[in-house]
Amino acid sequence: MSEWIRTFLSEPVGFLEQAVFRMIAVLIGLCCHEWGHAYVAWRCGDDTAKRAGRMTLNPLAHLDPVGTLLMLFAGFGYAKPVPVNPFRFKGNRVKADLLVSSAGIMVNALLFVVFTYLSVFLSYWLWDQRVVEHYGIATLVSYRYNAIWSIISGNADEAFGSLIANRWALPLVRITSYTALVNLNLAVFNLLPIPPLDGYHVVNDLLFKGRIQLDPKVFKIALLIVLVLSTQGILGRIISAVVYPAQQFLLLPIGGR
Repeated sequence: MSEWIRTFLSEPVGFLEQAVFRMIAVLIGLCCHEWGHAYVAWRCGDDTAKRAGRMTLNPLAHLDPVGTLLMLFAGFGYAKPVPVNPFRFKGNRVKADLLVSSAGIMVNALLFVVFTYLSVFLSYWLWDQRVVEHYGIATLVSYRYNAIWSIISGNADEAFGSLIANRWALPLVRITSYTALVNLNLAVFNLLPIPPLDGYHVVNDLLFKGRIQLDPKVFKIALLIVLVLSTQGILGRIISAVVYPAQQFLLLPIGGR
Protein backbone atom coordinates (compact mmCIF):
# COMPACT_ATOMS: atom_id res chain seq x y z
CA MET A 1 0.00 0.00 0.00
CA SER A 2 1.48 3.37 -1.02
CA GLU A 3 2.26 6.06 1.54
CA TRP A 4 -0.50 8.44 0.43
CA ILE A 5 -3.16 5.72 0.77
CA ARG A 6 -1.96 4.93 4.31
CA THR A 7 -2.06 8.63 5.18
CA PHE A 8 -5.56 9.02 3.72
CA LEU A 9 -6.89 6.06 5.72
CA SER A 10 -5.22 7.04 9.00
CA GLU A 11 -5.67 10.85 8.84
CA PRO A 12 -8.33 11.71 6.24
CA VAL A 13 -8.87 15.31 7.45
CA GLY A 14 -5.16 16.09 7.53
CA PHE A 15 -4.70 14.41 4.17
CA LEU A 16 -7.45 16.47 2.51
CA GLU A 17 -6.15 19.69 4.08
CA GLN A 18 -2.68 18.94 2.75
CA ALA A 19 -4.18 18.07 -0.64
CA VAL A 20 -5.82 21.50 -0.84
CA PHE A 21 -2.55 23.33 -0.14
CA ARG A 22 -0.72 21.03 -2.56
CA MET A 23 -3.35 21.58 -5.26
CA ILE A 24 -3.13 25.38 -4.96
CA ALA A 25 0.68 25.33 -5.12
CA VAL A 26 0.81 22.94 -8.07
CA LEU A 27 -1.92 24.78 -9.97
CA ILE A 28 -0.03 28.07 -9.63
CA GLY A 29 3.16 26.43 -10.87
CA LEU A 30 1.64 24.47 -13.76
CA CYS A 31 -0.72 27.17 -15.02
CA CYS A 32 1.99 29.84 -15.01
CA HIS A 33 4.38 27.37 -16.66
CA GLU A 34 1.98 26.69 -19.54
CA TRP A 35 1.05 30.38 -19.84
CA GLY A 36 4.77 31.14 -20.21
CA HIS A 37 5.06 28.74 -23.16
CA ALA A 38 1.94 30.17 -24.82
CA TYR A 39 2.94 33.82 -24.30
CA VAL A 40 6.48 33.43 -25.65
CA ALA A 41 5.21 31.38 -28.61
CA TRP A 42 2.79 34.21 -29.41
CA ARG A 43 5.59 36.78 -29.15
CA CYS A 44 7.63 34.63 -31.54
CA GLY A 45 4.84 34.64 -34.11
CA ASP A 46 2.88 31.47 -33.32
CA ASP A 47 -0.64 32.23 -32.11
CA THR A 48 -1.73 28.56 -32.04
CA ALA A 49 -1.92 28.42 -28.24
CA LYS A 50 -3.61 31.81 -28.03
CA ARG A 51 -6.31 30.78 -30.52
CA ALA A 52 -6.79 27.56 -28.52
CA GLY A 53 -7.47 29.59 -25.37
CA ARG A 54 -4.24 28.49 -23.68
CA MET A 55 -2.62 31.91 -23.21
CA THR A 56 -4.39 32.29 -19.89
CA LEU A 57 -3.89 31.63 -16.19
CA ASN A 58 -7.32 29.98 -15.93
CA PRO A 59 -6.64 26.47 -14.55
CA LEU A 60 -9.60 25.01 -16.47
CA ALA A 61 -7.79 25.71 -19.74
CA HIS A 62 -4.73 23.72 -18.70
CA LEU A 63 -5.90 20.86 -16.50
CA ASP A 64 -5.48 17.26 -17.62
CA PRO A 65 -7.89 14.80 -15.90
CA VAL A 66 -5.24 12.22 -14.99
CA GLY A 67 -2.64 14.86 -14.12
CA THR A 68 -5.15 16.60 -11.85
CA LEU A 69 -5.96 13.39 -9.95
CA LEU A 70 -2.26 12.75 -9.50
CA MET A 71 -1.85 16.28 -8.09
CA LEU A 72 -4.58 15.66 -5.55
CA PHE A 73 -3.66 12.17 -4.40
CA ALA A 74 -0.05 11.42 -5.33
CA GLY A 75 1.68 14.77 -4.77
CA PHE A 76 2.77 15.36 -8.36
CA GLY A 77 0.95 15.99 -11.60
CA TYR A 78 1.00 17.57 -15.01
CA ALA A 79 -1.05 19.84 -17.25
CA LYS A 80 -1.97 19.58 -20.92
CA PRO A 81 0.99 20.60 -23.10
CA VAL A 82 0.55 23.91 -24.90
CA PRO A 83 0.12 23.43 -28.68
CA VAL A 84 2.99 24.99 -30.61
CA ASN A 85 3.49 25.20 -34.38
CA PRO A 86 7.19 25.97 -35.04
CA PHE A 87 6.46 26.64 -38.72
CA ARG A 88 4.67 29.83 -37.65
CA PHE A 89 7.69 31.21 -35.81
CA LYS A 90 9.16 34.42 -37.20
CA GLY A 91 12.89 34.58 -37.91
CA ASN A 92 15.19 31.85 -36.62
CA ARG A 93 12.99 28.85 -35.77
CA VAL A 94 15.60 27.12 -33.62
CA LYS A 95 16.12 30.25 -31.51
CA ALA A 96 12.35 30.73 -31.19
CA ASP A 97 11.86 27.09 -30.19
CA LEU A 98 14.61 27.47 -27.56
CA LEU A 99 12.87 30.56 -26.13
CA VAL A 100 9.48 28.84 -26.06
CA SER A 101 10.88 25.63 -24.53
CA SER A 102 12.73 27.47 -21.77
CA ALA A 103 9.88 29.93 -21.04
CA GLY A 104 8.03 27.64 -18.63
CA ILE A 105 11.22 26.86 -16.73
CA MET A 106 12.06 30.55 -16.42
CA VAL A 107 8.55 31.38 -15.16
CA ASN A 108 8.80 28.66 -12.50
CA ALA A 109 12.27 29.88 -11.48
CA LEU A 110 10.96 33.44 -11.13
CA LEU A 111 7.98 32.28 -9.06
CA PHE A 112 10.36 30.30 -6.83
CA VAL A 113 12.29 33.51 -6.10
CA VAL A 114 9.15 35.58 -5.49
CA PHE A 115 7.41 33.07 -3.22
CA THR A 116 10.61 32.27 -1.31
CA TYR A 117 11.05 35.91 -0.34
CA LEU A 118 7.33 36.21 0.45
CA SER A 119 7.79 33.24 2.79
CA VAL A 120 10.82 34.93 4.37
CA PHE A 121 8.88 38.18 4.91
CA LEU A 122 5.87 36.41 6.44
CA SER A 123 8.11 34.25 8.62
CA TYR A 124 9.28 37.37 10.46
CA TRP A 125 5.66 37.79 11.60
CA LEU A 126 5.07 34.10 12.28
CA TRP A 127 7.86 33.29 14.74
CA ASP A 128 8.59 34.69 18.16
CA GLN A 129 11.32 37.31 17.71
CA ARG A 130 13.61 35.51 20.15
CA VAL A 131 13.53 32.50 17.82
CA VAL A 132 14.27 34.67 14.80
CA GLU A 133 17.18 36.36 16.56
CA HIS A 134 18.62 33.08 17.84
CA TYR A 135 18.37 30.92 14.70
CA GLY A 136 18.15 33.50 11.93
CA ILE A 137 15.30 33.68 9.42
CA ALA A 138 17.30 31.81 6.78
CA THR A 139 17.44 28.76 9.04
CA LEU A 140 13.70 28.89 9.75
CA VAL A 141 12.81 28.80 6.03
CA SER A 142 15.59 26.46 4.90
CA TYR A 143 14.72 23.05 3.44
CA ARG A 144 17.70 21.67 5.39
CA TYR A 145 15.88 22.01 8.73
CA ASN A 146 12.62 20.82 10.27
CA ALA A 147 10.83 24.13 10.82
CA ILE A 148 9.75 24.77 7.24
CA TRP A 149 8.85 21.11 6.63
CA SER A 150 6.61 21.10 9.71
CA ILE A 151 4.84 24.18 8.31
CA ILE A 152 4.45 22.69 4.82
CA SER A 153 3.13 19.41 6.23
CA GLY A 154 0.72 21.18 8.60
CA ASN A 155 2.37 20.03 11.86
CA ALA A 156 3.90 23.32 12.98
CA ASP A 157 1.40 23.88 15.80
CA GLU A 158 2.26 20.50 17.34
CA ALA A 159 6.01 20.77 16.85
CA PHE A 160 6.61 24.48 17.54
CA GLY A 161 3.37 25.78 19.09
CA SER A 162 4.93 27.82 21.87
CA LEU A 163 7.38 29.47 19.48
CA ILE A 164 4.74 30.76 17.07
CA ALA A 165 3.84 34.40 17.76
CA ASN A 166 1.13 35.02 15.13
CA ARG A 167 -0.92 32.02 14.05
CA TRP A 168 -2.72 34.03 11.38
CA ALA A 169 0.56 33.98 9.44
CA LEU A 170 0.85 30.19 9.56
CA PRO A 171 -1.34 29.34 6.51
CA LEU A 172 0.26 32.20 4.57
CA VAL A 173 3.78 30.93 5.25
CA ARG A 174 2.58 27.43 4.44
CA ILE A 175 1.18 28.32 1.01
CA THR A 176 4.04 30.62 0.03
CA SER A 177 6.67 28.08 1.12
CA TYR A 178 4.82 25.24 -0.58
CA THR A 179 4.39 27.25 -3.80
CA ALA A 180 8.08 28.19 -3.80
CA LEU A 181 9.06 24.53 -3.37
CA VAL A 182 6.69 23.32 -6.10
CA ASN A 183 7.95 25.90 -8.59
CA LEU A 184 11.59 25.06 -7.89
CA ASN A 185 10.79 21.37 -8.34
CA LEU A 186 8.98 22.08 -11.62
CA ALA A 187 11.88 24.17 -12.91
CA VAL A 188 14.47 21.50 -12.10
CA PHE A 189 12.21 18.65 -13.26
CA ASN A 190 11.60 20.29 -16.64
CA LEU A 191 15.31 20.93 -17.09
CA LEU A 192 15.94 17.18 -17.30
CA PRO A 193 16.88 16.35 -20.93
CA ILE A 194 14.25 13.64 -21.25
CA PRO A 195 11.49 13.77 -23.88
CA PRO A 196 8.86 15.16 -23.66
CA LEU A 197 10.23 17.51 -20.95
CA ASP A 198 11.36 21.03 -21.84
CA GLY A 199 14.96 20.13 -21.10
CA TYR A 200 14.99 17.75 -24.07
CA HIS A 201 13.97 20.58 -26.41
CA VAL A 202 16.52 22.96 -24.85
CA VAL A 203 19.36 20.45 -25.33
CA ASN A 204 18.17 19.61 -28.85
CA ASP A 205 18.13 23.30 -29.81
CA LEU A 206 21.42 24.24 -28.12
CA LEU A 207 23.53 21.23 -29.11
CA PHE A 208 21.87 19.83 -32.22
CA LYS A 209 20.15 22.94 -33.65
CA GLY A 210 16.80 21.16 -33.46
CA ARG A 211 17.84 18.41 -35.85
CA ILE A 212 16.70 15.52 -33.62
CA GLN A 213 13.10 14.69 -34.48
CA LEU A 214 11.57 11.85 -32.47
CA ASP A 215 8.49 9.85 -33.36
CA PRO A 216 5.41 10.80 -31.25
CA LYS A 217 5.35 7.21 -29.95
CA VAL A 218 8.77 7.78 -28.37
CA PHE A 219 7.38 10.77 -26.45
CA LYS A 220 4.51 8.67 -25.08
CA ILE A 221 6.86 5.89 -23.99
CA ALA A 222 9.26 8.39 -22.42
CA LEU A 223 6.36 10.02 -20.54
CA LEU A 224 5.41 6.66 -19.06
CA ILE A 225 9.03 6.12 -18.00
CA VAL A 226 9.07 9.57 -16.36
CA LEU A 227 5.86 8.76 -14.46
CA VAL A 228 7.27 5.42 -13.26
CA LEU A 229 10.52 7.06 -12.13
CA SER A 230 8.46 9.73 -10.32
CA THR A 231 6.31 7.22 -8.45
CA GLN A 232 9.41 5.24 -7.44
CA GLY A 233 11.02 8.35 -5.96
CA ILE A 234 14.05 8.17 -8.25
CA LEU A 235 13.39 11.52 -9.93
CA GLY A 236 12.64 13.02 -6.52
CA ARG A 237 16.12 12.15 -5.28
CA ILE A 238 17.72 13.60 -8.40
CA ILE A 239 15.70 16.82 -8.09
CA SER A 240 16.45 17.15 -4.36
CA ALA A 241 20.17 17.14 -5.12
CA VAL A 242 19.62 20.42 -7.01
CA VAL A 243 16.74 21.93 -5.02
CA TYR A 244 18.52 22.18 -1.67
CA PRO A 245 21.63 24.01 -2.95
CA ALA A 246 19.46 26.27 -5.14
CA GLN A 247 17.43 27.43 -2.15
CA GLN A 248 20.54 27.93 -0.01
CA PHE A 249 22.05 30.11 -2.75
CA LEU A 250 18.87 32.22 -2.81
CA LEU A 251 18.99 32.63 0.98
CA LEU A 252 22.61 33.88 1.02
CA PRO A 253 21.61 37.59 1.08
CA ILE A 254 19.65 37.02 4.31
CA GLY A 255 22.26 34.91 6.07
CA GLY A 256 21.83 31.45 4.54
CA ARG A 257 24.77 29.08 4.55
